[in-house]
Amino acid sequence: MAKEDKPLDYQRRQVDTKTLAQRLVLSAWGGGHWLRKRKWQLAWLLPAVAAVASLPFVLGVGSSRKAFTNGAISRPHAMFEGRCAQCHTLPFRKVADSACKVCHDGPTHHANAIGEPRCAACHAEHRGVEPLAVGNNNCTECHANLKRHGKEIKLAALNVTAFARGKHPELSAHSQIDARPLKLNHAIHMPAQPKTIRGVKLPMKCVDCHSMDAAGELVPTNFDRHCASCHKGELGFDVYQVLGPEKGTAPHSKDMAGIGNFIRDAYTAALALDPSLPHRGLGRNVEGGASRAVWLASAIADSTNFLFEKKCLYCHETETRDGQLAVVKVGVLSGRFEKGRKEGPGWAKNAHFRHRPHRMVQCVSCHTQAAKSIATSDVLIPKMETCLPCHGRNAVSIDNCSGCHYYHDKMKETERDRKTVPQIVGDTN
Repeated sequence: MAKEDKPLDYQRRQVDTKTLAQRLVLSAWGGGHWLRKRKWQLAWLLPAVAAVASLPFVLGVGSSRKAFTNGAISRPHAMFEGRCAQCHTLPFRKVADSACKVCHDGPTHHANAIGEPRCAACHAEHRGVEPLAVGNNNCTECHANLKRHGKEIKLAALNVTAFARGKHPELSAHSQIDARPLKLNHAIHMPAQPKTIRGVKLPMKCVDCHSMDAAGELVPTNFDRHCASCHKGELGFDVYQVLGPEKGTAPHSKDMAGIGNFIRDAYTAALALDPSLPHRGLGRNVEGGASRAVWLASAIADSTNFLFEKKCLYCHETETRDGQLAVVKVGVLSGRFEKGRKEGPGWAKNAHFRHRPHRMVQCVSCHTQAAKSIATSDVLIPKMETCLPCHGRNAVSIDNCSGCHYYHDKMKETERDRKTVPQIVGDTN
């Protein structure tokens, strides 16, 4: 080992115990920090304080229970504020569908769907006071790949991801025709150049025939309400001008036998009031001086044929029924026409539409072909391209799938066991 690496030779010092004891600070054993002295008392005191402070939350004093909620409750469920157990039947568990179905039916979406999501998977509560919104992702989760999420799917649109060109199919109404047995001609009512026909100034406005009710739904077009003021003359049956203009007008009814009886009663009453009517004859068919029976029978038959074979044909199509000519029943002028049904289904097979939110838009902006339509078979519902400037190119809330589409088939809702208000809201007082 080198000389400079040699360990130093420390000098040992001799220290007695008295000297060592003088180095100790004896006051440390009896003093120290106050927290150290009180640690056992605090170990009992702090949990007690926490327990007392939590009592208002546990007992629900005032609005303290809101501290445990996930957020504001929606407006439709506002009556359950403070009654969590009405929906949360089991603590720390998800709300069961059975709790929702106490008030809501919620029919199955589609029989061919694979799997049915929980109610709360789409209708998420505690997201604000607005009604329970359904996001597009709830719909596109399946409709983006219907082949995977459905069985025996017959729809052509298997991949729908948004309301946009190439991502959504064309509106279904344009694959159909209007088979209604009426002779509707919009062009006659809406000529390009103003004119007056039978004292009526044209062109008419769309709202003259198409109006909305208080709920914003279109009121079905009705002859008495929308057509009679101009077309009452088409109900005139008095071919020989015997009864006068007021009495020679038949009721607009689907009861063909009733109309026939009306015509018979009108001529029978006229003949009773004026027995001299047979002396006037009935055109070329009955000469003056015919018997009352011959005159009456001819007047009834000729007027009935005139009405059914000429006047009714101005608007209606006819058919042979029980060997006699009869007007084809039209049904309610709303939705698609289906023979044998009073009111047909809507034009949109899988969607719903309301006119009231669109009332600021001119009708012809959407129904662009209405003024040129001369055939009943024309479907004047706008195409998808017409909707895109407002709905498909802004990516805002009005483009939600639920704005036009229902998930639950409302036609399959069933009558449920009704409950009292206290049973629904959980009021036991």
